[in-house]
Amino acid sequence: MSISSSLNFAAAGLGATAQRAENVARNVANADHPGYARRASAVVGTGVGAPGASLQILREVDPRLVQLRREAQSQEAGASVAQAFQARLDAEIGDPDAAGSLQDRLAKLDAAFVAAASNPSSAAGLANVSRAAAGVAEKLNALDTVVQSSRQKAETDIAKTVEQLNADLEGVQRLNRDIVRLGDGGGQDKADLLDQRSLLIDRISQQIPVRELTRDRGAVALVSEGGMLLLDTSPAKLEFDARAPISADMTVGNGLYGLEMNGEPVRGDLFKGGRLDALFAIRDETAPLATERLDSLAGELIGRFGDAAVDPSLAAGEPGLFTDDGAVLNPTTSAGLAGRIEVNALVAPDRTDQHWRLRDGLGTAAIQGTGAETGLLLAYGSALADHARPLGAGLPDVAADMVGHTSALRSLISADRLQADNRLGTASTLATSRAEQRDGGAVDVDAEMRRLIEIEQAYAANARVIQAAGAMIDRLMEL
Repeated sequence: MSISSSLNFAAAGLGATAQRAENVARNVANADHPGYARRASAVVGTGVGAPGASLQILREVDPRLVQLRREAQSQEAGASVAQAFQARLDAEIGDPDAAGSLQDRLAKLDAAFVAAASNPSSAAGLANVSRAAAGVAEKLNALDTVVQSSRQKAETDIAKTVEQLNADLEGVQRLNRDIVRLGDGGGQDKADLLDQRSLLIDRISQQIPVRELTRDRGAVALVSEGGMLLLDTSPAKLEFDARAPISADMTVGNGLYGLEMNGEPVRGDLFKGGRLDALFAIRDETAPLATERLDSLAGELIGRFGDAAVDPSLAAGEPGLFTDDGAVLNPTTSAGLAGRIEVNALVAPDRTDQHWRLRDGLGTAAIQGTGAETGLLLAYGSALADHARPLGAGLPDVAADMVGHTSALRSLISADRLQADNRLGTASTLATSRAEQRDGGAVDVDAEMRRLIEIEQAYAANARVIQAAGAMIDRLMEL
């Protein structure tokens, strides 16, 4: 081998070791950076310094692990949305023995009936009945507010998610173009672009589970696991028409809209499994089911206390102790009854001069009797204790008293929360495990330090070759 060839190989070796050292430094500096994959140097060609040879920077990732991680993180994102709704509703209804819970307020109403019946002439006792009844209605109102506000938030979040998805898809398309421009030459810049694109696809996958399809010269296409093509030669345009405010009776096709892509409706199974699917489920399924359950309990209260057998003073069409926004219960009433239930305005807590009606009858024109009658107050207590099937759907179709129906509602909500907790716990554990694998490109700092020693030795060897060649040239020049 000639002196010039030795110099060329040694110089190329120095350049390669410098690049390897830079990779080690970059790997160590970004060891804990999200989305960073370890860089490695690879010689393309017959060898370092050979004609046509080049040094290429590779990202050490396993596509299979990448897909598994994205699937796990997508499930976690969807489970988190569902769990947050169920936890909020469960916390609002409260534990049975907690002050202010729905069951606690119902128990206080029952106790108020008993206390008032023991001393029917007591204005304080009648006022306590009014306040206790208002407390039950207000609790149902608060529960309905939780459901409807969660539904409205889901609608708003869907719109924001769709906007972000469009921006991210355009971002992936731009990075595709930049990566293609770099061609097959490689280099650190290309690896950085691949990291950026991977992070964008990760964010898209949390909203809609996607699969990454390889295209020519490093570009990728994205398709949802349900088969919806989101990106190929150009990104899809997702559209969503958000509504505000959302009322309890609004459904898809009746005031609410679904997801569209390029102007066409998108079936829910095409983007199933991620956060976007979970938001639509809250708006269209979970929250309406909760509303149906709450409405069933509210209807039971209005129906029981509006029965003329309980309060004979009521004429046809006159509401009882509980009303639907001041009116009697209508079997065909729209959804949202729990948000409209209230105490009859005639005996509202602030109408202290009318609380005698709770003793003598809401339909009575004037004070009747001696003020010692207990019939109506006892009938109110019996209305709570009567075993009957619920008037509306949503609660188990079994005969129970009001305490039983309320307990059934609580059990249904708690069971849903526990299931949501379990799903989120499982999904989070899996997602964390997948993320710790770093897609097969995790950085081992100890191993990088060992490589640095090898690089130092290789650098010294190439430097000695150059030094020896220089000595030989100097000797030749002396001849």
